Amino acid sequence: MLPMRGRPFPLLRRLPALLSCLLLIALPAFAGQRPVVADGMPGYQHTAWRVGQGAPGDIWDIAQDHQGMLWLATGSGLYRFDGRRFERQAAPSGSTFPSTNMVTLATDADDSLWIGYFQAGISQLSARHLRSFGRAEGVPIGVVPHFSRDRDGHLWAAINGGLRWFDGQQWRALPRGSGVPDRRVQWLLHDRQGTFWVLADLKIWRRPAGASTFEDTGIAVSQMASLAESPRGEIWLADRIRGTSPLANAHGLLPCAEREARRLPELVAARLQFTADGTLWATMSPHGGVARVTFEGDQATRMERFDTPQGLTATSAVPVLLDREGNLWVGTNLGLNRFRARSVQTLAAGPTDPYRSLVRASDGRVYGYGEDLKPYDLRRTLLGDSAAQLQDAARQAPTPLWQFDWINLVRTVGGHATRIPLPAPYTGQSLQALLFHNDDDAWMCVGERGVLRYQHAQWYRQPRLPEQACSSMAMASDGAVLLGYADGRLRRMDDRGVATFDTRQGLAVGPVTALLQDQDMLLVAGEAGLAARIGEGHFSEVRTDMAGVLEGITGMVADAHGRLWLNGSRGLVRLDRTALRNAVLTHQPVAPRLFDAVDGMPGIALQSGPIPTAALAADGLLWLATNQGLAWLDTNAAHTNTLAPGVRIGDVLYGATQAPLQEGLRLPAGTTQLQIDYVALSLARPERNRYRYRLSGVDEGWQDAGSSTRAYYTNLIPGTYRFEVEAANEDGIWSTEPASRSFSIASTFVQTIWFKLLCAALVLVALMVAVRIRSGQLAALFRARLQERHGERERIARDLHDTLLQGSQGLILRLHAISQSAQTPDNVRTQLESAMQLAERNLAEGRERVNALRDGPFAGRDLATALADVHAEYAGQGTNPLRLTVEGTPPPLRPDAVEEVFLIGREAIRNALRHAQASAIEVELSYGSRCFLLHVRDDGVGIADDDAGHGHWGLQGMRERAQRLGAELQLWTRPGLGTEVALAVPARRLYHRRPPRWRWPWSAKQHD
Repeated sequence: MLPMRGRPFPLLRRLPALLSCLLLIALPAFAGQRPVVADGMPGYQHTAWRVGQGAPGDIWDIAQDHQGMLWLATGSGLYRFDGRRFERQAAPSGSTFPSTNMVTLATDADDSLWIGYFQAGISQLSARHLRSFGRAEGVPIGVVPHFSRDRDGHLWAAINGGLRWFDGQQWRALPRGSGVPDRRVQWLLHDRQGTFWVLADLKIWRRPAGASTFEDTGIAVSQMASLAESPRGEIWLADRIRGTSPLANAHGLLPCAEREARRLPELVAARLQFTADGTLWATMSPHGGVARVTFEGDQATRMERFDTPQGLTATSAVPVLLDREGNLWVGTNLGLNRFRARSVQTLAAGPTDPYRSLVRASDGRVYGYGEDLKPYDLRRTLLGDSAAQLQDAARQAPTPLWQFDWINLVRTVGGHATRIPLPAPYTGQSLQALLFHNDDDAWMCVGERGVLRYQHAQWYRQPRLPEQACSSMAMASDGAVLLGYADGRLRRMDDRGVATFDTRQGLAVGPVTALLQDQDMLLVAGEAGLAARIGEGHFSEVRTDMAGVLEGITGMVADAHGRLWLNGSRGLVRLDRTALRNAVLTHQPVAPRLFDAVDGMPGIALQSGPIPTAALAADGLLWLATNQGLAWLDTNAAHTNTLAPGVRIGDVLYGATQAPLQEGLRLPAGTTQLQIDYVALSLARPERNRYRYRLSGVDEGWQDAGSSTRAYYTNLIPGTYRFEVEAANEDGIWSTEPASRSFSIASTFVQTIWFKLLCAALVLVALMVAVRIRSGQLAALFRARLQERHGERERIARDLHDTLLQGSQGLILRLHAISQSAQTPDNVRTQLESAMQLAERNLAEGRERVNALRDGPFAGRDLATALADVHAEYAGQGTNPLRLTVEGTPPPLRPDAVEEVFLIGREAIRNALRHAQASAIEVELSYGSRCFLLHVRDDGVGIADDDAGHGHWGLQGMRERAQRLGAELQLWTRPGLGTEVALAVPARRLYHRRPPRWRWPWSAKQHD
């Protein structure tokens, strides 16, 4: 018979290990060293958002996207949180979520969000689309408790109905023979080694990197168990029955004995989260709140619990998330909680009386004490010890300590305190300020009696200083003593004497409260602020953009990292030394970092006391005396949030409408005012985030918004705009690039280019109408004046005809009768006949003149003929030939206007004949459609410039006639080169147009 082969043998081989585990389980829980359990988390600042404050309830999962936004899966839908406001996320337009009961979330590289439902499958939410997956897309019915992503970027889902992975289109199951049950899948994890861990069918299964099938680890788990990976690469299991324990490391499963030895049975957790330093955070449900476990090596040494008595929103907590800034977020069924590591820690085991003092020994150790003068050793390595242990350590101090009890100097050696009374007449006077230079040298300001020095067990009075109470003392780098006074003065005493500084040197900080010499920079703090002096220069006020942050400073130190620490009435202030120097030299504000209650400051700096309230130990701990106890800060840590915040642009409010400001949003016509919301996605200290924004086309540069998360704009005009906003976190780290959105405002009809063109056209038409009306008025006035002249000429013609011509005719008849008389001698008759002939010629000329007055100068003739007659009349026969040219067909001419043209032409011809001594004359008439042109040229002697300018030879009259016509008259002449006269008359002034068939109703009727 062949030997049996198959699965029973491996099981038998595991039997000893299983029996060992069972034996270990049977051991009492206290067999190994258990961690110390304490209530509260003194090293963390807790902030709660409760249901009554706008937070959702039943928070089942928390995720953070690439911008920094928190997303909450709740029993009532999907919410997002930016550190200030909770907003319920609606489905994109045209779609709905399959269910509001959401239990798990995962973010994707394309900024989409995966949502797992209680019984409704899976959805993928992007900015504008919602894609849901049900049974038809490969998602079985059941709860989706967890997502995980493998090395290749594939997303896996743990579903009660089976294990699925997403291929980009649908969810797929593993092929048969994969080794893992396709049912009751409750958790999955891809570790850094590439191993795939699955909790299914109440067991743990794993698939190493490169393998194709899963293997059963043989480890059973309870319902709702979960996994997490530590920074060391260990896989930890949270089991609802057996507690929390390590499961495996980079080399594989841990031995059962080690798993059991390190198990934390009291930590019955729902979820696990490790921080970068290896600390384990756990949430507990249905009760237990939150726990924090610290380790030394493999051993858990301390467990801190935080539940509803300490301020947790509810005792039932499930999701826990470590965000990208180091905050821990915990969701409960009644709200959201944030845990942030305190930068400033309070010393719990220290002096309990209100008056706590700090002193730095010559070896760099810092000690604290109260009114009982019992010192506490505050070295870093002793911080976890009790008060008695700290006092025992102080009694073994290797160096003497200087102390005080308000009226005596105290010297403590080996734990024994010796009071040193002040000498007469200072005995009993209060100590106002103290300076401990070394183990054998102490300075003190005593009441109003001046300054004493105790050196080598001898008292010395300082007569060079006034008998006036000083408020602070410090030692300069060159050994000089610095003294600050309540009147705002500063005195510096050295071997050369005493120098006084006040407002004349720029020192105006009020009563001096603290002094610090840092290299060549002297800082003077007062009740009203801070002043700095570099080298031998003047004091300058140190300004910041945080009001009051530099007031009431009673302790100042400089650390080894180039930073200055100031303990004041607003909290602890950190300044960068280089930035401060630049600010003093350029008179610009310096950016401070304030550590207040949110950072763990138990109160504010003590405002009364003879010694500084800040002391820096050699181990890097900065100790602070506050009105709520002693506190410390590790100056070797960065305490700086170096993560540049992202910015989310939210809604825009215009009119009564509020909508998301999406790229390319088109706002309705008539929009002139709007409000834009934005927020920095820095969740550590959202109340201290700062912003600056600008709107293209409106703002010339960045607008500093302070901590405001809204921008307001008014008097906007139609067009395209681009809004940009940047943010800085609490440490002044600005966004790497601004968030931006483009939008446009539509134009109303009156704001369009068509309306503007229409307005321009209407204005043009109005101008044309106005010009036409005015032209008509001027033409009518011109015609009226010409008609008046014609009437006057007709009257003169009638008068001449009735008087002079009739009289002349009668006289001729009388002379004729005399000449025909027989009594008239022949010689007289001859003379009379000659006289009558002359009189008849004059009478004929007179009739012509009278006719001219009635009918115009060239009645019955055209303009060209009339000008030719003028030449013939004045030139005679055969002399000064005339060349007359006519272009175009002469239209009907206005009599009044053509007369003016004729008179100008006649004057030009007469001047050419009488004065120019011309041998030839050219006259050109051009009847254009828009303009009439008259040119008269001669080849005579020309006109001198002086004569042409002074209007000789009738030129002034010609210009006046042209002006009345609205015509342009030009004269070209040079001595010896002839003369040319050019007249240009607008056609509308000369041509007789037919009246239009219609006219503007407001235009005057024209009469020709």
